[in-house]
Order: sequence, then C-alpha cells, then structure tokens
Amino acid sequence: MKKCQLGFIVMITGCLVVQAQSKTASDQVVDQLVEGGKVLVELIKVIGSDKGKDEDAGCKDRYADLCITNARDTSLTIAMTHRTSEEHRELIIAEAGEECSLQLPVGVWTYDLKVTGSMTSMRKGDLLIEGCNNVTMTIK
Repeated sequence: MKKCQLGFIVMITGCLVVQAQSKTASDQVVDQLVEGGKVLVELIKVIGSDKGKDEDAGCKDRYADLCITNARDTSLTIAMTHRTSEEHRELIIAEAGEECSLQLPVGVWTYDLKVTGSMTSMRKGDLLIEGCNNVTMTIK
C-alpha cells in the first residue's frame, strides 16, 4: 500500500508539475499579449497626440485679435504693418465706436494713429502681438 500511495503521490506531483509548466507557458503568453497591448496603446497615444497638437494649438504662436475703442469725438485711422511679413492692415474707427482686426499674425506691428483725413500722426510706435492675447486699446 505504501508503494501505491507513493506512486499516486508521484503521479499527482507529475501532473501538477506539468500543469505548472503549462500554466507558466500560458502566463508567459498572456504577459506577452498584455505587454504588446501596452506598446500598441502607447503608439496610438503618440500618433494621436501629434495630430492633436496641431489641431489643439489653435491661436497659440499663430495669431491674436486686436480691438480699438475710440473715446474721442472724431474718427480715427490706424495703419498697421507687420514688421516681418510686411502685412498691412488699416482700421477706421468712428467717433465713440470700436473696430477689431481679427487674427493678426503674432509678432511686432508698427502702427501710425491719425485723425481721419489728417496727415499728422497722433501716435506712432510698435505693438507686440502675442498668440491668443485678445488686446483691447482705448484711445482718449
């Protein structure tokens, strides 16, 4: 009977070892699948984030809006030129009115402010436009 019990224990142990080995192999396969899935998710994140950066960047480092309010009793004209691209914009602001120039490219703009119809400048200078900054100026 002892030989029978010993044989039975050896047989059970052998089965357990085979199961443990096959379980280890299947665990390795599962682990490899999980790791492969993690790598795939990270790749999708990287590829997706590159697209998102361009779309989500919006106005950053690209443009801003400028609004000018005229609090005077005469209409004003402001001529602006982008220092780098030489783009030119001109606004005529009615008395007690407001005008906006939308999506001005970022950078330094040189401006010349005059009473409409006059050749004499009221103010000249440079204005730094930074991305996403919506600037409002009031002329008194």
